[in-house]
Amino acid sequence: METKNYWWLSINPKMIKFRELDINDYFFYSCMTEQGTLRTLYKNFAEIKVGEIVIAYENEPSNQILGICVCVQELDKEHIMLKKIEGLTDPVTRYSMETHIELANLEVFRYMQGTLFKLSKREFEVIYSMLRELNPKRKYQLYDNYNKEEFLKEVYFDEKDYDELRDLILARKNVVLQGAPGVGKTYIARRMAFSIIGSKDDEQMLNIQFHEMYSNDEFIEGYRPDDIGIYKYKTGCFKRICNKARNNPDKKFFVIIDEINRGNIPKIFGEAFSLIEIDKRGKENYIELSCSRERFYVPDNLYIIGTMNTYDEDLALSDYALRRRFCFYTINPVFDNSKFKEFYLQNPLLTSIIEKIEEINKELDESRQIGHSYFCKPMPDAEIKMLVKYSVVPLLKEYFRDEPEKYQKWSGELLAII
Repeated sequence: METKNYWWLSINPKMIKFRELDINDYFFYSCMTEQGTLRTLYKNFAEIKVGEIVIAYENEPSNQILGICVCVQELDKEHIMLKKIEGLTDPVTRYSMETHIELANLEVFRYMQGTLFKLSKREFEVIYSMLRELNPKRKYQLYDNYNKEEFLKEVYFDEKDYDELRDLILARKNVVLQGAPGVGKTYIARRMAFSIIGSKDDEQMLNIQFHEMYSNDEFIEGYRPDDIGIYKYKTGCFKRICNKARNNPDKKFFVIIDEINRGNIPKIFGEAFSLIEIDKRGKENYIELSCSRERFYVPDNLYIIGTMNTYDEDLALSDYALRRRFCFYTINPVFDNSKFKEFYLQNPLLTSIIEKIEEINKELDESRQIGHSYFCKPMPDAEIKMLVKYSVVPLLKEYFRDEPEKYQKWSGELLAII
């Protein structure tokens, strides 16, 4: 049915928790106030027709457009029925609309009271363009399929280890891949996520790296300066992907956090820290965010994979609250993997280097190893020598900083090979 009118519904969050509705959920909205009187602009309730589009705006505390509805039942004695057809990952704020010259005469801005307001076609187009700028419609794109078989082709990983890690991620939802530098933790995390998603779809994945200055404002929400230094409310990257996962409950979404142990984790997660636990997921377990005062929860279809190096004692993960919320899976060097052996045995120089590195690793504990990922791609001998001299040998110096005689021994033997 061709749309004749466009509408704006100001939703009282005490009556309807719009954010918590799933796509295609139906809900009623009454033309009567809580006191039993007709709402201001009651005539709009009488005019709205089936098939007409409604902008869903939530009143205080959020004061944001949260999504789009369509009218599916016209006014009966008291109610209209609407269906949620889109939720926004990034809501549109009232402030951004009030400062837009083409929206200065919105009916909703001219009436102190009211619930259902009429929009002109041009007003709707302006609001819709603002909405799409923050929430672009995903263009159809054919992503390469990716599954267990593709993973095992690209990653030097045994099949039983793949099954174990995949099952752990799906069951526990929060997993940290830990290990020494160069064992391919991030590479494994991304490809494991792709194999669970079923394709190399970056739209279902957030990749970030924690550091000492990373903050809750960036991760959840907060006021941050724009290009000219004016502080404005910003939705953080974790909140955005949670919103995206809410709006697509039939898909799985992943957050890959590199160097998870380098951030101040309780500070970064803030009040949402407890919500990542598997028994506290879902809309029934929510908190009210202190900045937006919005109800926030972590959906069941969101998975978090962190990575951390275990060799740096200064960055040891001593936060027991995090350890309680995450499972820890150790990634070790795989020089004995049959596929990796098949690769490096083709090059005599690389074979000699790896044999020596395996000897060195026996001298080191599990947290301090030389990983295999330094040597995973085909390289000319000159590049292999450069890699050993300027990457592996400096790493040995760090590992044996309290044992200089061992550093001299092993670095000398490695350099003698090249």
